[in-house]
Amino acid sequence: MKLIERSMQADVYSYLCDKNMPSWLANVLSRRFHSQEQADTLLGASLSQLPSPHDLPNMQIAKALLNEAITHNKRIVCVVDYDTDGICSGAILQEGLTALGAQVQVMVTNRFEDGYGFSSGACQKLLALTPLPDILITADLGSSDGLQIELLQTSCKAMGHAISVIVTDHHHISATHPPETADAFINPHREDVSHSYHKPICGAMVAWNLIAALRAEIRTKHPNDPRVQYEIKQLLDLVAIATIGDMVSMAEPVNRAVVKHGLSLINHARRPAWQLLKEHIGLNAPITEDTIGFQISPRINALSRMGDDGHTALTWLTTQSMSLCQQSWLIMNQNNDDRKDEQALCEHLAMEQAQEQLKQNRFIIICHVPEASHGVVGLAAGRIAAATGRPAIVFADSHTGQLTGSARSIPGYDIRYLIERTHMQTERISKYGGHAAAAGLTIENTDDLMLLKTVMNDLVMLDFNHDSPTANLLHDGECPIEILTTQGLQLLTTAGPFGQGFASPTFCLTSTIISIQSMGKNGQHARLRINNHGQPIDAVWFNIPKPLMTGERYQFAMSINENHFRGNVSIQANILAAEKQPD
Repeated sequence: MKLIERSMQADVYSYLCDKNMPSWLANVLSRRFHSQEQADTLLGASLSQLPSPHDLPNMQIAKALLNEAITHNKRIVCVVDYDTDGICSGAILQEGLTALGAQVQVMVTNRFEDGYGFSSGACQKLLALTPLPDILITADLGSSDGLQIELLQTSCKAMGHAISVIVTDHHHISATHPPETADAFINPHREDVSHSYHKPICGAMVAWNLIAALRAEIRTKHPNDPRVQYEIKQLLDLVAIATIGDMVSMAEPVNRAVVKHGLSLINHARRPAWQLLKEHIGLNAPITEDTIGFQISPRINALSRMGDDGHTALTWLTTQSMSLCQQSWLIMNQNNDDRKDEQALCEHLAMEQAQEQLKQNRFIIICHVPEASHGVVGLAAGRIAAATGRPAIVFADSHTGQLTGSARSIPGYDIRYLIERTHMQTERISKYGGHAAAAGLTIENTDDLMLLKTVMNDLVMLDFNHDSPTANLLHDGECPIEILTTQGLQLLTTAGPFGQGFASPTFCLTSTIISIQSMGKNGQHARLRINNHGQPIDAVWFNIPKPLMTGERYQFAMSINENHFRGNVSIQANILAAEKQPD
């Protein structure tokens, strides 16, 4: 892995210093802001910057349908995706619609039974409901499911029942199967209709906007109705979880504002879920974007990855019963432990194939691990993409005999568009969807896999002008001594939230290893103590890729974090990469 220092905008650095920002912090932030205006906009991001929910396409239609449904006590079913974004979307719709007087049920799709999106399996489950719903709302899915949505409508009509469909989603829209027959299609990516909301947001934020627009509709028609007193901002904790879990850009003021407000709500622990989480990580430890990314989202996602029911996470998020919350948390923990074991096996087998493909100078790594659970192939693909610096797809065998794959990209490369181009060229991809950084796809057999390997590699080679991509890690220069204190880290936190598009700071330190201790079930992690100009620093390295030696000198790339343990707070480095230095 090649370590590359981020470039610094000198004018932004001077501007921030003139605003009395400490020079070390101005140095870090001037590597993320492109201009003084952007610095002011992002550092000052607040809920006042949120666009009107009415700016989203078809919102007028959707809110009118829902208002009419509430007035006539119609049955609403929300079908949501099984990942963090989808389940948070479901929680928002369940709480928001119920508070506004709706009769609502949430159905979480099952990764193994239904597959991705509003699939045939999800459609059949909906048609089996008694009575049939009057309105279907999709959340975090639907933009590529036009055929199944049309089938649902046709089947309902044949049964003498009319159903209205509202698709809410944030994924890229299928060029071949958009939801053309839906009554309302709310997606900021739409270009076929005029609208003024063109923001990269998560699916839960789209769902939240639907609730906001509906409450505004009720207020307009019934200004004295008690329902209009419902505070929709209290749902932004769920939007924050989804925004971080779905890796939506933190370089957008909308997402920054939502996450800042959401983290504040979470730390006030209004929900039993957050009370339980604080007990898990330490009552005095703040819940941050890292807590969500490494503690919450993996546990929610583990349910679907291991074939469990995503409704467990929905209950954990929404219940006011601490007993139910604890039961759900235990199930999520067990599934997460099982997921770690499955992931380790899949990654090991996929990485062996990846190494062979690197020797062949393949521009995209495509692996097939028949024995793997397809619930963890996306995690393995992400690890391979990070390690090799190349887009990666990992396939597993499904119970239908098909191959289901999950793709992860590298910064700046649109993996979903690659899959779409490949499908246009080969017509061998049965189903696909996702976005630029992550996508899913299904193919029929290993013959299709061999063809995809050839076609995709040729396309990526052309995209990179035959200059093979490499694994790079961007850093912010030498580690400033000021950040190695609790006060320095707290000051850095005020410049957040960090995340996709606004990377958490990573620093370099050339140092000697004082001691190494293995951690983890299989010794795959390490706890180190390294020397910083005579001052020891504690560090951890998760999934250490190569053996290290005490007494040797390395250049480390690392982030700096607070470690809360048994009421004590200490500074800890999280090692991301290391290069041995000459003696």
